[in-house]
Amino acid sequence: MSLIPQRLKSTLEEPLLTGTLLYLLTLGPPHIRARLLSPLQSTLLYRDGAARVAQFITLLKALVAIGTLKRISGLLNRLALNNWSLRRQGAAFAFGPQKKELVLITGGSSGFGYEMVKGFARVARVVVVDVVEMPEELRVLSDVHFYRCDLADTSAIVSISQTIRQTHGAPSILINNAGIGIGRSVLETSNSECEKVFQVNLISHFALIREFLPAMLEMRKGHIVTIASMASFVATPGSVDYCCSKVAALYLSDGIRAECLTRYPNGSSICTTSVHPSWHATGIIKGNVKDLVKHGVVLDPPSNVSDRVVEQVLAGRSGRIYVPRAQEGNARLREWPLWAQDVVMGYVWKRASELE
Repeated sequence: MSLIPQRLKSTLEEPLLTGTLLYLLTLGPPHIRARLLSPLQSTLLYRDGAARVAQFITLLKALVAIGTLKRISGLLNRLALNNWSLRRQGAAFAFGPQKKELVLITGGSSGFGYEMVKGFARVARVVVVDVVEMPEELRVLSDVHFYRCDLADTSAIVSISQTIRQTHGAPSILINNAGIGIGRSVLETSNSECEKVFQVNLISHFALIREFLPAMLEMRKGHIVTIASMASFVATPGSVDYCCSKVAALYLSDGIRAECLTRYPNGSSICTTSVHPSWHATGIIKGNVKDLVKHGVVLDPPSNVSDRVVEQVLAGRSGRIYVPRAQEGNARLREWPLWAQDVVMGYVWKRASELE
């Protein structure tokens, strides 16, 4: 969705704006109503001026109702994500210059993770787990530590987790950020390649949660952040394995939240956040940047995502983050009738085939 229609949609769904206009047109001072109604009577497509005004007011009432219901739904969603509590449960996080909290970030050597390391290093100790060596500009940061690990190897994850606990203690923040993509069709992808996508993008999440959630429950504080994708909601040809892994990552985040609410002592003290970025300039699309730009795809900087993640964690609240925010509407594509999805996805499929 382009920027102008998205802004128009956001404006029409803002009850403070539509509600104010409705009030002025129905109960406002006569001179203000006259000034507002004058252009409407000559532009709306009805012959009778009174009918034009009545029709417009009816439309405004509908927009106010829709916008208000969306606001209420959003508030209830945030309340549900935060374990149906207005205030965070459990022990307080202690972010700040003393760096009492430990943040573990997978895939922290590049992309979103690289920016997150810089953001968290100011207020916490940071452990980076990645198969790629951490760059020097991160190594020189105070209280930032690197551990090399192939996240496709669960036995290696178990081993490195034990080392981290013994050396630094248990992290209160786990950011499952590392991800890979093959970028080929199902028939063009080998079994081993497909397995690696799921090992890194999903199975490593399970392994790390098993390693560190018990200590979070014992501390009565913790935050599990899942870097998913807008691919959690759209199955794109040429990236089916990647999309499937991101759907599963979203479900894991939702499932852990549900288990914390219903199965684990002190579970209500654990925050869970899933993050759904759209197109961003990270290594996972490095080989397709020119083609994406050629076809009008706007690549946002990875800091757009990392800043939102750092902000969410420091706030100590669960959430579901869409980056950019306008992508939240696209996440509802799965709720559309199948024929409508086909209309929209037909365009996406054409765009995807052109990029190959």
